[in-house]
Amino acid sequence: MLLAGTCAGAVVAMLVVASAVRPPGPAAAAGPALATAPSYTTSVATTATSAPPETSAKRQPVPDGASLAKLVPGKLSVLVHDRENDQDIVSYRPDATYTSASLVKLFIALEALRRGEPADEVAEMLSRSDDDVASRLWMKLGGPAIVTSWAKRIGLRSTSPPADAAHWGSTLVTAADLVRTYRYLMDEAGAGTRQIVLRALDGATEHGADGFDQYFGIPDAVEGADWAVKQGWSCCDPGRNLHTSGLVGGRRYIVVVLTAQPAATSWAKASQNVTAVVKALSGPLGRP
Repeated sequence: MLLAGTCAGAVVAMLVVASAVRPPGPAAAAGPALATAPSYTTSVATTATSAPPETSAKRQPVPDGASLAKLVPGKLSVLVHDRENDQDIVSYRPDATYTSASLVKLFIALEALRRGEPADEVAEMLSRSDDDVASRLWMKLGGPAIVTSWAKRIGLRSTSPPADAAHWGSTLVTAADLVRTYRYLMDEAGAGTRQIVLRALDGATEHGADGFDQYFGIPDAVEGADWAVKQGWSCCDPGRNLHTSGLVGGRRYIVVVLTAQPAATSWAKASQNVTAVVKALSGPLGRP
């Protein structure tokens, strides 16, 4: 569901053009590694609803699920989690499954760091979304077992490895499971792992190793504010999968937007659609 109020107002203050320079995010707090799955919970809503505005009559209505869905042809899921208040403030079809594309690199990174692989290789895989590094680590560290083991460790309900073990990008994920993954990273992963991953996500390059423009979705919509992102894109099974995910607002908010758009949609237009969704999470709320 979409909840307006104190948290929504905070999201607005975060999801705006603040300056021409993106300041670095705060240092992450240390925390022990989990041996068992944490008791994370997320909304299971399949439609988005809105609560009445809290105070100002100038506040625009929060978009409902139908409004969000109109921004993207094909399939859409959105989940925004407020870590400070431990609640989902935006939820639309969070349990729908998608081909992960490069979002699976989050799991590869966690396993690589657990096994002592070079931190610079992991950072390269994440910040530039380097497929060659991902493929090398995927094969070396167990392939599909990476996904199954981390799904069990974190407590992911719907994440599953690819049917073809060689195609790591065909791992299946949901917005709810990805939010849980970011919560694990921030609240339960070892301090060293968290620092390496966050620095890489903070330093996501404008173009990936394959030349693709990574600054769609969160980076374009949250220009000037702090963000740490992992993006994903792939085609054609049968459509274009384009995903934006990460942390914004001083690490307070986890934002996940997953899309499966028609193959006839150009990459440029598909990217614009994802950015429009992220902008819609803030603009209609107005300033508190």
